[in-house]
Amino acid sequence: MKIDVLPVFGKQTDYQLKDTTVIVVDVLRATTSIISAINGGAIKVVPTIDPGDAVALASRLGARECVLGGERGGIKINGFDLGNSPKEYLTRTVKNKTVIVSTTNGTGALHSVKSADKILIGAMINRTAVAKAAACDGNDILIVCAGTDGQPSADDLLTAGAIIDAVRIYADVREGELSDMGIICETLYKDWNAESFDISKTFHYSRLVGLGFDEDVKFCFTPDTTDTVPCYKDGVIVKL
Repeated sequence: MKIDVLPVFGKQTDYQLKDTTVIVVDVLRATTSIISAINGGAIKVVPTIDPGDAVALASRLGARECVLGGERGGIKINGFDLGNSPKEYLTRTVKNKTVIVSTTNGTGALHSVKSADKILIGAMINRTAVAKAAACDGNDILIVCAGTDGQPSADDLLTAGAIIDAVRIYADVREGELSDMGIICETLYKDWNAESFDISKTFHYSRLVGLGFDEDVKFCFTPDTTDTVPCYKDGVIVKL
């Protein structure tokens, strides 16, 4: 089983996606919020790239059936019901609703891999569960990180490493099967887990803290708080 990590979405080819289980990661905060929405009782989550597309879809489905969520630059989109704080999606607001979400990086990452055979939603909160689901498929694994504004983001790389570390519980990853980027990510995770790497000093993490989202980043970096693994197929995300 080969495992690779793309530090920023958009650079993958259709060949890389063929016969591959893709795990999309945007730990701060889109994939964490999507997992939370499924845990909060949402029927499904529909990711859109453009906020205007989200509004148009909600209009077609009817306001009573939908919840609009999303952010730009970390801040809730004007006129939307929710922002991108995971705990918002654990409330009654999303129960039995279709959640339509548009974020700065995460929803773009999802759309970029839509031709893959299987797409799972990964984060720190479900890192062992998503690793198990991917390992049990028996396919090669490609972890696609959302990044931040087109650049690699340490928070996503660390989370990719956490997932790789958990994959080893369920699959024999032989020498040479983990890419160089995968080795870097797993090393970063192990350093963080040993408290020798301070994620709080990195750009995206510190920016969210500066915007007042301290509780969000703490929630997002608490490992294995759920066994929920959402799956993205045919434009919608549902529980696997």
